[in-house]
Amino acid sequence: MACELTALTLSLAACGMGGGSSDSGSSTSGQSIVIDEPFAPAADWALETDDAFVLTKAGCLETLTKYDTSGALKPMLAVSWKQSGPKTWDIELRKDVKFQDGTPLDAAAVVGALKHELAAKAPAAAFSPETVAGVKAVGDTAVEITTVTPDALLPYRLAAPNTGILAPKAYTGSSTNPEGTCTGPFRITKEIPQQAIDLKRNASYWGGAVQLASAEVRFIADGAKRATQIQTGEAQIARKIPVTSVQDLKGSSSVAVRTQELPRTTELVLNNKKAPFDNEKVRQAIQAAIDTKAITNAVYQGAGRPAVGPFAPGEPWTPASAETVSADAAKAKSLLAEAGVTPASVKMQLIAYNEGSGFADLAAVIQQELKAIGVTVTIKTADYASVEPDLLSGDFQAALLSRNHLGDMPDPLGFLTADYTCKGGYNLSHFCDKTFDALIEKAASTKDATSRYADYAEAATELQSRAVDIFLTHETESVAVASGVKGYAVHPYYTLTAGLSLSTN
Repeated sequence: MACELTALTLSLAACGMGGGSSDSGSSTSGQSIVIDEPFAPAADWALETDDAFVLTKAGCLETLTKYDTSGALKPMLAVSWKQSGPKTWDIELRKDVKFQDGTPLDAAAVVGALKHELAAKAPAAAFSPETVAGVKAVGDTAVEITTVTPDALLPYRLAAPNTGILAPKAYTGSSTNPEGTCTGPFRITKEIPQQAIDLKRNASYWGGAVQLASAEVRFIADGAKRATQIQTGEAQIARKIPVTSVQDLKGSSSVAVRTQELPRTTELVLNNKKAPFDNEKVRQAIQAAIDTKAITNAVYQGAGRPAVGPFAPGEPWTPASAETVSADAAKAKSLLAEAGVTPASVKMQLIAYNEGSGFADLAAVIQQELKAIGVTVTIKTADYASVEPDLLSGDFQAALLSRNHLGDMPDPLGFLTADYTCKGGYNLSHFCDKTFDALIEKAASTKDATSRYADYAEAATELQSRAVDIFLTHETESVAVASGVKGYAVHPYYTLTAGLSLSTN
């Protein structure tokens, strides 16, 4: 891009991406809003990647089913779904929906979009050839999806942003093009790569009136900058506000901070295939050396809870006996001795990506805690996009990661499959155990939620006891919202919605 200025706000203005309220008056019909997001699209809008989440949060991309934070599924582009056989689901589409380019959303378009996702080089965990055997149109408004094995959770998979539906022309170029090809309340009109997208109201939105006329979504990795923009009025919603900035914002009369617990855990990912972390006792030693209670208090200032595993206390799939691992330096040293490893021989490079809230401080604390048992840690900081290839390929030792276990799909199955099965598409730990895989496959075919959740609890116990990763803190998310913003709710998939409005009164 020709627009390359050092100050983000200047670059946006110079490139014609101005934000804020562009029309005067109190009517919401002409209002514009600016939203600060921490993660920029990094894969040319490929829907099998996290770019899909950027598009759903921006009010562009929609899915067949919609996830409600109560745990229920609701109709979105599909009006109904039923399992007509152990491996067969029948999906009835909403009639009279059009893509933003004016073409109809019909069964052929939906099948084409879903097949495109299945054909991706690295399909998303929620919807891949590992789980989906076929997709076909049945007339103009019905789609039949068959699964590889009996799958009770296919409707949940169809709520994942990675299964979003774009118009056929979105896939005709070398990269996915969402401009004019979404069905959502907002359409992309301009993009400054890695910096921002500009959106306008979709006047023909199937879901009814869209309150805002336009919006700008800015991608700002620095949490302090996001907080500053909400303070100065440059933005009206800023997600993932750092704890230190939350304290500053709490006294503001023009900004409200909404903090809630998330199905998200900060973890120390250990490469289970790379020495010395291919040795379970070494991993357990690292686990025993880290004081999760101290980390939660010092780094997150109480904004979260010490982790008891991948799932937080109170969730229906958390083991009843789950508890934090007590820090015990003597035990850590003893475990290293049992492994036949001297502490001085363990030299760990720890990756802390810049977008992670508090990761720089967290890495420094871990460095000191492991130094106390004789383990040397060097810290590497970088933007996530630059380190992800190494994480996926296994060319690393350890990394900090913030992981939403309802992110891949609104059920832990997606997370457990992607992160911890042998063929998992996001298995950064490079953990592989056939017995564990069988447990997850069993859960996928279990209709009864109570029984399925028991399988998840068993999986969580296995991951925690074997220190596959070191689970550190169950997170909260703080979102700063300017006064006058109406209709906003914290949600893992949706931010800019048809009902969002901005009052100047």
